[in-house]
Amino acid sequence: MKNCKVGILGTGVISRTYAGDIKQFYKKLEIDACADINKDAASKLSSEYGIPRVLSVDEILNDPSIDIIINLTPPQFHVELSKKILNAGKHLFSEKPFAANLEDARSILELAKEKNLFVGCAPDTFLSSGLQSVRHYLDDNLIGKPFFVTANMTTFGVETWHRNPRAFYMKTAGPIYDMAPYYISAIVSLLGPIDSITALSCKGQEVRHIYVGPDEGKELVPETDTHYSAVMRLKSGAVVNLNVSFDIYRSNLPMFEIYGSDGTLTYPDPNFGGGSPKIYRKEQFTDTVYNKSEDAVKRSESFVTLPELFPRVKDYSRGIGVLDLADAIEKGRTPRTSGDFILHVTEALEGIIKSADNNETYKMTTTCERPEPIKPGTDLGEI
Repeated sequence: MKNCKVGILGTGVISRTYAGDIKQFYKKLEIDACADINKDAASKLSSEYGIPRVLSVDEILNDPSIDIIINLTPPQFHVELSKKILNAGKHLFSEKPFAANLEDARSILELAKEKNLFVGCAPDTFLSSGLQSVRHYLDDNLIGKPFFVTANMTTFGVETWHRNPRAFYMKTAGPIYDMAPYYISAIVSLLGPIDSITALSCKGQEVRHIYVGPDEGKELVPETDTHYSAVMRLKSGAVVNLNVSFDIYRSNLPMFEIYGSDGTLTYPDPNFGGGSPKIYRKEQFTDTVYNKSEDAVKRSESFVTLPELFPRVKDYSRGIGVLDLADAIEKGRTPRTSGDFILHVTEALEGIIKSADNNETYKMTTTCERPEPIKPGTDLGEI
């Protein structure tokens, strides 16, 4: 794969993870410029990560040397700016959420098709070492036929650490648009598309206290519900229980477990690129019927850690999706975060909210194929 010139649009918190990881791990992506409506913020990112050029928004859109623009602007601007990127003739990689609804997501992808441009989207964590290893073990039938998944993102919001927490509680934000994309993308990439969704929601707190940043000591009123519980039926027949919450201080719920006819696979956190999967096989349970030894009993009580089959660059990482997009552009193939995949995940997010709001089951209208897995043993910087 030849080198690909990349521009970053939006230089907030997540831009530092993208810039640092791309420069350190994905050498075939060359970050050539960054831009932000706040030029001081862009200059700071440039200085911290050695990005050669600081441009205005119009300048980065119209620069002929840049191949891909990574849209890291706040979510409420994603649709507008993604279209501007495509209209400027640039390939697009968007942070999540791609759009707040299926209609807007489809309009972006139709524009990309019209312009003959490629599109990719976060979350790309399902392409990283941990979840790609889980995919390999599932495809090798290590736990037999999967029939149930529990996925739980339970945390207490962002107001104790983020300098602009209000953005996370806007109508098109909250735990669904902020965190659920990681879990939905993992589920669909591992087990295939969703058939239907039934969800309930609530607010754990009507008013929230801001602890840090310029609004420290003030309060905010969420525009969106802050706790969602959903049950999803996959087209495969498997059932998923998903809980996403900004209202829970601490929990012992597993973050991600897949239950199959022959065992259980567990994964630490789909928000992270690295993390060793663990397995519990049915034989560990049944062996004690025949063997009462201390060793057999000990084996029956614990999960076994499985190796990650890909380079784990770090636990919390970003950028592999941009690498996949650049490789897809060069080879003329479909990116692993394909248009169908993006539409399906977007509809699932919207479907959870609609089901909770309308107190009825939401039937999905889109579908997709599972993204092509990465071959075990692939070197760092390759895809």
